[in-house]
Amino acid sequence: MLDVCLLGTGGMMPLPYRWLTSLMMRYNGKSILIDCGEGTQIAMREKGWSPNPIDII
Repeated sequence: MLDVCLLGTGGMMPLPYRWLTSLMMRYNGKSILIDCGEGTQIAMREKGWSPNPIDII
């Protein structure tokens, strides 16, 4: 199963509850992090996703 989560969709500056752009995908037990902006680790924790392990950045 493919899980896709937009962790951040903000612009150049982070705003409250709107982090800089980042996308995380999980597929076949692998975690892929794309465009890792500021606040990504906070957004991941809010979604209940662990930042470890990330297989591909």
